[in-house]
Amino acid sequence: MLKIEQRHVEAIERHAAREYPRECCGLLIGRITGGGSVREVVGLFPVANSFEEEGERHHRMRIEPLDYARAERAYAARGLGVVGNYHSHPDHEAVPSRFDLENLAPWTTMSYVVVSVRGGEPAESRSWQLEPDRSRFTEEEIVTVAVGD
Repeated sequence: MLKIEQRHVEAIERHAAREYPRECCGLLIGRITGGGSVREVVGLFPVANSFEEEGERHHRMRIEPLDYARAERAYAARGLGVVGNYHSHPDHEAVPSRFDLENLAPWTTMSYVVVSVRGGEPAESRSWQLEPDRSRFTEEEIVTVAVGD
């Protein structure tokens, strides 16, 4: 389950709308609780889509490993770390693609949020978790909470 403040969901959706028609991406900052079953998001770490071919950024994204390291260093002193990532799918469903399965960071303990953006407007946000055998994503529940809950 992904537990996230509504303001963070809205910030991700604004980021996705700003980057349209390219895919946006960023990292979810927080902690893992509930015996490993809950990722609590307390902050966002937006990053640049570093996919090599500019013309492909409308349906491809890449987060640099250095961005993961920067985020981990920035939050480690507070006992927080990267618990997932997010990206947008311009004019497509909020469902991970085959490319996502083959290229996203392969951690089964993370949440992978996908935002569908249609015509420049956020349409839907869904969260996914990678199966332990890394064969597919399974949708996970998103629980939105008020600030500080």
